[in-house]
Amino acid sequence: MLKRIMIISVVLIAVPVACGIPDNGQVASIQSKDLRQLGDTIPPTTTSTIPPTTIEPTTSTSIVDPSTTIASDDVTLYFISGGQLKGYPRTLAKPVTTNQVLSALQEGPPPGDLGVGIRSAVPTKESGVIKSTEDDSGVATIELPAGFFEQIPPEDQLLAIGQIVLTVLNEVGGIGQVLFTQGGSALPVPRGPGGGLSDGTEPLSRRDYRELLNAPTPTTTTTTPVAATTV
Repeated sequence: MLKRIMIISVVLIAVPVACGIPDNGQVASIQSKDLRQLGDTIPPTTTSTIPPTTIEPTTSTSIVDPSTTIASDDVTLYFISGGQLKGYPRTLAKPVTTNQVLSALQEGPPPGDLGVGIRSAVPTKESGVIKSTEDDSGVATIELPAGFFEQIPPEDQLLAIGQIVLTVLNEVGGIGQVLFTQGGSALPVPRGPGGGLSDGTEPLSRRDYRELLNAPTPTTTTTTPVAATTV
């Protein structure tokens, strides 16, 4: 009976030794059944795939606000054609002011075919800017730059003043008469055909220069010299 007990004890001691790492330091191979048992204890790994994100291109569209459109108005500027004054169209931004009209007049005749045969007696802005102020009575005081008449031939001085007066009084609303100054002082100017000079203090009107609109066009005559005969 003692011998049987000893045999059973030896068997029980041998079982855990067989499941462990051998004492000789070698690694024991793992059986396939052991892998199946190991796989049952490790939770599965989940792999998620994120679809690529596509960024749609954006198109920027500029919308023009109709309220930003600049309003304009057609005016008439007077220039010299032959020996008389004629009106020519020009588009200016609203509201049309006296200084705006004078600035356009100093820019000279219209370009292109419309300006063929047209000239101006009014000096350009490079020679001095013509300015204007208005009062509540409808009188525009036009300040001429220094040396204004010195830049204009005597025969064109009346036409230059006529250009200014007719353009301002025809195009600027509320203005019915003009005065001329230079250096802040009253300035006498040519007044109508055969009218001499204004006194500088009496306002001028359109009727003082309307004859320039119907002035006769000067004609050029050619004289053929006659050979002298000797007797």
